[in-house]
Amino acid sequence: MSAIDTDYDPCHNYNILDEYWRSTRNYWYHSGYMSGKDDTRVEWHGWYRLFINGSSAQMPEWCFGYMLCGGFSSLWLGDPHPQPEDGVVTREVYGSVNDQCSYYRSDPIQVKACPGNYYVYKLKSPKPSIPLPVYCAVSFNPPNTDPCYDYTSVDDLWRATDNYYITNMCDYNVNWNGWYRLFYDGQSVQMPESCVGSGMCGTENPLWINSPHPHLEDGVVTRQVCVSTLNDCCDYKSHPIRVKACPGNYYVYEFVRPPLCSSYCAGKHIFIMYMLWFGVFILFSYV
Repeated sequence: MSAIDTDYDPCHNYNILDEYWRSTRNYWYHSGYMSGKDDTRVEWHGWYRLFINGSSAQMPEWCFGYMLCGGFSSLWLGDPHPQPEDGVVTREVYGSVNDQCSYYRSDPIQVKACPGNYYVYKLKSPKPSIPLPVYCAVSFNPPNTDPCYDYTSVDDLWRATDNYYITNMCDYNVNWNGWYRLFYDGQSVQMPESCVGSGMCGTENPLWINSPHPHLEDGVVTRQVCVSTLNDCCDYKSHPIRVKACPGNYYVYEFVRPPLCSSYCAGKHIFIMYMLWFGVFILFSYV
């Protein structure tokens, strides 16, 4: 039996895995075909650090649709990444198919958080019973400037959560790049944190975040984006986005291209109440 090397640290002894097609933004239908990658055919050895086109990346902790990341079954972590003080931990690996996030369950893998804000993974061959499984990667690099003061304003009245669509608006067609702040008719607003019905926000499939906005002290956080359909408020998930709370009581969002024709909602509701009380017309408006 060989002795255990207690000085071995995977944070400094890893293989680089930089394959652009592993990106969670690699939607197979952008090009009309699926590349058909299969990680069961890879000879995995030791620990790996993920990159996308040279930028540091990590495995997603959120459900993704199938036929992303270059294969058929998209593999993601079922639990959050560890902190550096946690050392080496074991995390479950799930595979998505159709709208079922954890339809497949692969073998767990080991993960470690490293100084320098990156992770390493002891990847292994996924279960062969999973069709064309691939480990996904998502790039979340720190912003170069403070997005609270370096954002693009988005002020579209049709994004209101009470606006039933007539023309189906599609953020899929927008070239999103950087950080954005939401307005409604010049007033600062935010994305809704609760269910928005199908057909609202000027689109058939509204986008909303399913967890609370961060506080100032939280810095940049990641939030899951839900897609509302006729079947369910969060029938499936869009690409997660980053969010930051800013001084002055507003938020900025790093919007990215959603996987289908859908639109980010602006949490503006307008209720008009006419009151024949002393002949006064009252307009109630709230965010």
